[in-house]
Amino acid sequence: MRPCQRQNVGGPNRVLCARALLAMTQSENPQANLSQPAAQNAALQKALSERQDLLNSIPSIPTIVQSLIGEVSQAPEKVDLHRVADLISRDKSIAAQCLRLANSPLMGRGARTDSVRGAVRTLGISHIRDIAFSTMMMQVSGAQRGMDPVVFWEHSLGCAIVSRKLARAVGFDDPEKAYLAGLLHDLGYIVNIVLFPQQEKAALENALQTHEFLGSVEYEKLGYTHCQSGEVLGRFWNFSDDLIEVILCHHNSSAAVINPSLVAIVSLSDRLCRSHSLGVGYVEANDPSLEWETDWKILVDKTPYASQMQWRDFVKDADSYLSEVQDLVKAMCLSPSHQIRGVSSSAA
Repeated sequence: MRPCQRQNVGGPNRVLCARALLAMTQSENPQANLSQPAAQNAALQKALSERQDLLNSIPSIPTIVQSLIGEVSQAPEKVDLHRVADLISRDKSIAAQCLRLANSPLMGRGARTDSVRGAVRTLGISHIRDIAFSTMMMQVSGAQRGMDPVVFWEHSLGCAIVSRKLARAVGFDDPEKAYLAGLLHDLGYIVNIVLFPQQEKAALENALQTHEFLGSVEYEKLGYTHCQSGEVLGRFWNFSDDLIEVILCHHNSSAAVINPSLVAIVSLSDRLCRSHSLGVGYVEANDPSLEWETDWKILVDKTPYASQMQWRDFVKDADSYLSEVQDLVKAMCLSPSHQIRGVSSSAA
């Protein structure tokens, strides 16, 4: 299957309708270039036709990590902590991260733990899930030259945590899906590094100098953005329709038709992170969090509690938990002080 071909996994009529509406809005909304479907973007299609094989060079998610993510993504009462510890013990990178974080000042524990099972008890399922996803994202992003995996992961994790927090606040029915959507929304940056590393690096350097939004610079320099290329990777990896829509439309939520609330949540979370030094490595000239009206109107119309609160009130609380995100990422990404050798299930 070609990467840009559509799998019939969520109702072809809805997807075709979504594409038609997206195309109609492009002449009316300057942000529409950011959400133009990949199949309609000539520059991206040309790039794919010339370098399709390079998508296969993006590493797949290791089986152990997939299993661990599947286990810790269940309802808390269904998670088997013994199986979690066993899976962690099979991956030295995850084991090292768990032990390092469990023994870090961030967790506020006095007694040191030297076993994986002890680390699992100290960390809890939420932090274990963050570590599992961080391993996946760091392995994927770290393999691409020109990309700082820590910066990429910091923004992704920050957006995931804020998305889940905002989803709960407005009464969105699936906060964990919001977390996952926030985590995956910027995967297109990886594709751009793979397809045209020099051009993407030049776009980033230009954005660093001008402090413009990187998506706009990408479109000017490449003819497409991380949104369209991310859509390609999402289809290549068989993501669900609503996750693909988030990847494509998170900078233009008015184009969303499958799950507008989910897109609006990630869009607002992305803006908030970018305005609090959790972007892609620089501060933008125009504060992204000030452009919130369109996203918030969607949430007011489609979620039960958004009409009872103000976006400004949510933003006021951002400093505290976004600083916690930065501390968490630093704790997970610091070089380990010692190697973890021979960690086994019995040692766990």
